[in-house]
Amino acid sequence: MKLKLVTILSIGLLVLLINCSHKIENKEINSAEVVVQVKKQVKAFHAADTALNAQGVIDLLWPEYTMLVDGKYIDYEEVITGSISFMASLDVFHTEWKELRIIPIGNSHAISSFIFTDSIVAKDGTITQSRGPNTFVWEKRDGVWKVIFGDADHYPIKQ
Repeated sequence: MKLKLVTILSIGLLVLLINCSHKIENKEINSAEVVVQVKKQVKAFHAADTALNAQGVIDLLWPEYTMLVDGKYIDYEEVITGSISFMASLDVFHTEWKELRIIPIGNSHAISSFIFTDSIVAKDGTITQSRGPNTFVWEKRDGVWKVIFGDADHYPIKQ
């Protein structure tokens, strides 16, 4: 009798677990398509930077955007203000982005990273050169890819 009860309870528990388990949808990542889409946005970001187009840069950021730049966190509003004033102070913003890597982490998220080399000429003639790593976390919403997080470190190039 005890064995029968244990068997019935075990089978009942197994059926209950099977019926209550959540069915996890295993959605495959279309890595190649994510890479193509994000690479296009990375190129748009680079074009906005070199054209001194602050609004073009801002348009590629989600409002929740946060950046860790040279060890300091800045939020979206600070990026807007800083980008507009920074780009207005420049004559030339030449930047080369090398070793671009794009890592899809889902169909709506990806990480891009590259090494940049900047040569910046301010309107007062000051030349600043730096090099360093940059990482962006991209998020796709309603078919649009924008950056939600960034990290960049600038190391001066000594001449």
